[in-house]
Amino acid sequence: MFNISLNQLQNNLKTLSYPLSKKSLIKYAEEKGVDEQVLRFLKLLPSRQYESLGDVSNYIDELTITKVNPAQLRKNLQRVNYPLSKKELIKYAEEKGVDEHILRALRSLPSKEYQTVDEVNEAINT
Repeated sequence: MFNISLNQLQNNLKTLSYPLSKKSLIKYAEEKGVDEQVLRFLKLLPSRQYESLGDVSNYIDELTITKVNPAQLRKNLQRVNYPLSKKELIKYAEEKGVDEHILRALRSLPSKEYQTVDEVNEAINT
């Protein structure tokens, strides 16, 4: 999936004044051009109000260690007609009601077009 450190998060978000919503955090990150990994991390956060940088950083471990079993991924995406963009993969997963763990992993993917389930698996699990 991706790795993000507490230092990386702090370096990119240190000038913010809290409390902030998830939406405000993402808007700031997009406007300031923060690291792509930080932006991807912010997009995976639960939608709620964050009281401090520490509050945001509490989710690092939970969100960065998400790996998906390749067989489980194939089972959930077996009827997908590739190629598909990240956005299309997420839409498919939401419509089919796939496991939340897999949906979270799909949301963390880089924005690009995927040619096969193996390519999706590689992007998630490396």
